[in-house]
Amino acid sequence: MNPCYSAALLLLAMCQSAQALDVGAISAFMPSEAAILSKEIKNATESGRLVNIKIERISNPSESGVVIPLGSPDEMLLSPAKLIMPAHSREVIRFYYKGPDDSKERYYRITWLDQALSEAGDNKTKRHGIATTSARIGTILVVTPRQAKFNHQFANNRITNTGNATFKMVAYGACKQRKEGANCKENYFVMPGQSSGLVKVDLIDKKSHLALWYGEQFIQVK
Repeated sequence: MNPCYSAALLLLAMCQSAQALDVGAISAFMPSEAAILSKEIKNATESGRLVNIKIERISNPSESGVVIPLGSPDEMLLSPAKLIMPAHSREVIRFYYKGPDDSKERYYRITWLDQALSEAGDNKTKRHGIATTSARIGTILVVTPRQAKFNHQFANNRITNTGNATFKMVAYGACKQRKEGANCKENYFVMPGQSSGLVKVDLIDKKSHLALWYGEQFIQVK
């Protein structure tokens, strides 16, 4: 796998540079023991925002991922799907997984349509809200298999995910290119069946380290 998996996630974030709505991390993981995930969003602006949320299942969270049908209409639900956020407010959106309890990892694209609300009217006694200045933001939700299996192989300075759930690879230590400094750090998501090497960190150096994050587990590899 190209080591820029995390960068591929960013490509799916269709956000404008001056987005007003803060939806938090680009990617979120629902662990195998949970069926509900809560995500806090923030409106830090001086105006109200109208937010519409849509969720689609995708084949994979990389640039090549395509929309695929849900297994059932209630496979992934969210609440609320539409809301008005006052200025300087926070809201919690909840996602509910009701799909199969199997060994397959599933990926969803969440699209947030954010619109500013301004007041306009024909006179001072009759005013109504009009949505203006819209922005579209994309994030990814990964549902870990209900029957998760963590496994990996490390050979030739590459990590291969031989399990069925995505994990995060973290490396730090001496830089391959000395012009980049004394120490470098890299981190990538590695999907099931994929492998990843390193671009900056020199794992041959004895002072370099490689570890994996799987859920709340931290596994030292080197």
